[in-house]
Amino acid sequence: MRCYFLRNARIEAVELLKPGPDENLIEQGKTLFRERASQGYDGFEVWTGRRFVYRSSDNPAEVS
Repeated sequence: MRCYFLRNARIEAVELLKPGPDENLIEQGKTLFRERASQGYDGFEVWTGRRFVYRSSDNPAEVS
């Protein structure tokens, strides 16, 4: 389970998440994103293995 932090639609950082249901993974991602707000990321994605779980973006047009 990973949380990718995005800037200009590119992965700029990654954080490992604690295992759990999708809802918990999303909440972990949101919390980490808020904690990193000063680093200027546009959004984040949550993945578990090869499975996409969630995408959040301040600039959705840039995130494909």
